[in-house]
Amino acid sequence: MSRISPEPERPRPRPHQPIPRRPASATGAGVVGIVFGLVAASGAVYTLLLLTEGNGFGLFGLPVLAMGVGFLRNGTKVLAGAAYSGDRLSRLAVLPATISGLGVMGMLAGADWDNDATLPQLTGFVVAFLLSFLLIALCERQSTKTYLDED
Repeated sequence: MSRISPEPERPRPRPHQPIPRRPASATGAGVVGIVFGLVAASGAVYTLLLLTEGNGFGLFGLPVLAMGVGFLRNGTKVLAGAAYSGDRLSRLAVLPATISGLGVMGMLAGADWDNDATLPQLTGFVVAFLLSFLLIALCERQSTKTYLDED
């Protein structure tokens, strides 16, 4: 008589099968996601500290802090090889890419170039756009998708 177990048995790893190596694109995606998350979270904490000055600009730090934590979480999951973490990370990177792309176009359309703050702000938008583009490209590479079982 066969006994029915409540959970199916997992296949046992065979000793002769090598452990799959993490491709460079997956490592890069995880590292860029973590760095992006650290920068976003630290910027959000700084923005939240502006609440003490009495302006309402500091409240913008709350969604940015949540986004930074999301980048950190999914970046570490990509490095750990969790399934579908690359897809979540690339979808999360669309938000700063969109916002910074709109910011760049808006500044090019009507910026006051005599202002001292214009060029650093434009540089920040361009860097955020390029990092988001790099992160999406690394997450969408076939080697990353194969490693994270996203085929």
